[in-house]
Amino acid sequence: MLAGMQERQTGSPLCRHIHLPREWWERRQVLLSLKSDMITRGCQYVVARSQHLDLMKPQLMDHRFEDAEGNFCCERFEFFHFTGVQSIKQVFEAIKYFMLNMETTISEALGHTTVREDYDTVDDGASLWNYRLLSTDSHGITSEVNKVVLTEFFDESVQMGGEPCAVVVTDSIDVDDLYPYNPHERVRRDISATTVLTEMRRKKQKRSMSTESEHQAIDTGSISEADDVSNDEEEEELVVVMQRVAFMKMHKPEFEISRSAMRSLKEGIASWGEV
Repeated sequence: MLAGMQERQTGSPLCRHIHLPREWWERRQVLLSLKSDMITRGCQYVVARSQHLDLMKPQLMDHRFEDAEGNFCCERFEFFHFTGVQSIKQVFEAIKYFMLNMETTISEALGHTTVREDYDTVDDGASLWNYRLLSTDSHGITSEVNKVVLTEFFDESVQMGGEPCAVVVTDSIDVDDLYPYNPHERVRRDISATTVLTEMRRKKQKRSMSTESEHQAIDTGSISEADDVSNDEEEEELVVVMQRVAFMKMHKPEFEISRSAMRSLKEGIASWGEV
């Protein structure tokens, strides 16, 4: 029943309709006005999804389906655990770097060519970015992405009971008067995601037999695994828990496309959370 309901829906609670006007100052005002609500809603949704789960155990839920309009959709919810780090802020800075370069990283891993056509930092590049990407695959099919990335760090988060928390929200631009979508030549891809970082402590464990999630790292050099040498004087260690929920949609192409090219496009968007 739940799967059927998802297939009939056209979006996700993570998605918010965003319309950007032509003028730069107006575009920035729109994004700034949305930031607080998008951060709050994204955080609330992640908390609701994980409220009955053990945050210290690996979690992965992956659902792929075609909606009523023929769009291919993927929904993914997962936990990652970072050990051997100094603070939640250290992980937060690495996550921000990864999110801003994610599409290019995934494109390279899949053998695609991606060009960043436009890039706008709204608040001096501190916590709000809007950019567009064009990606061409091995079949010569070009996809386009127009999205916004928002970040916020809370020393004391109400959602997390007064504990430190970092949030990264990504959403797609639905209507852009300055850079309209070109559905007759390009495939539109939407990504709406929220990443929430919290910190927990546990009895320090040896690293000889770690779980797969504890080996996940952002490839920036700023996060590394803890040394294998145990320290008898330390009884506890910091664990930064990353909860991530993402909804991805590949809009049904409005031009002729081969079956093999379509299969490649679906595999590509499904790989968003795997690379």
